[in-house]
Amino acid sequence: MKPLPNRLSLNLSENRLQIVELVFADNYYRINTLDEVYFDEPLHYETDKDTKLLLTIQSAFNEILIKGLISTTEVSFTLPLHCFTFFQIPYDNTLMRNDLEDQFRWEFSVLYPFKNEAEYQFQFYEMVKSIFVKEPKAIVIALEKRIIDLLYTFCDRNNLLLTTVDCDHFAFDKSVQLIDKKQEKGITGSIYFDDPLVSFELLFEQKPIFMKVFSLKNKADFVNEIKTILAREIPIDLSEYKINKCFFGGDEVTISFITHIEEQLQIPCYSVNPFIQFSIAEDFQNEKYFREKAHSFAAAAGIAFRLE
Repeated sequence: MKPLPNRLSLNLSENRLQIVELVFADNYYRINTLDEVYFDEPLHYETDKDTKLLLTIQSAFNEILIKGLISTTEVSFTLPLHCFTFFQIPYDNTLMRNDLEDQFRWEFSVLYPFKNEAEYQFQFYEMVKSIFVKEPKAIVIALEKRIIDLLYTFCDRNNLLLTTVDCDHFAFDKSVQLIDKKQEKGITGSIYFDDPLVSFELLFEQKPIFMKVFSLKNKADFVNEIKTILAREIPIDLSEYKINKCFFGGDEVTISFITHIEEQLQIPCYSVNPFIQFSIAEDFQNEKYFREKAHSFAAAAGIAFRLE
């Protein structure tokens, strides 16, 4: 694996802050910090005042700092699904970046006329033309600039350098890519829970061919919801191209839940241990997270693995 610089990643959800720090020494990557702190009350990133958000995140971060010194200054963030606005559009991949963003902003203003496109930052993931995708498409995600500015403020106060901000599901996918070395010809499912939202992706050779984000009030309804999507919405003949496996991540995804889904869908289903190829530093403190809760850190770890 190509060497990475030391990386610090913070995964923010409504209920907790997770942290992963990877350090490179003696030609090996080691986990230097792995921890989480639950907030006293849930955060609502779109509606809570910036002062409340900053105070809550800082308080949780301070609890981690007390336990030991973090040595990395470059930090990446993952944010929950509900912080983003998702949409998919056909796009011309010959356009320059500025022209693409203009296109995204125009589409955003049409789809969401009640939102001010000037207040959002846009990022996209390509759905390349294939037997499953008839024309190039972009999965576009829009994030309020206010939230990005808030993260910059947090970094300035803690002498950190902000490098990346992304959706937790896309960061989770990076962990899946790291452990899923056997590239089969079939299709892989990637499912991420951010209560009450669920993000469902289908990937072919690690490239997205379908994505949907939907609300799920009760996990008991998940199987029926997925079956409906598979039957009515995906542009794939599942009698010819089967889904070989599904990876699950996100809030409170238990092994028993994954086993139940596997039985209902008749598709091999897995949680993700993003640290399977990593060792821990000599003074590593939270071995229980490394041994027992590694799968819950897949998004935080995934964005730390990113090169860009």
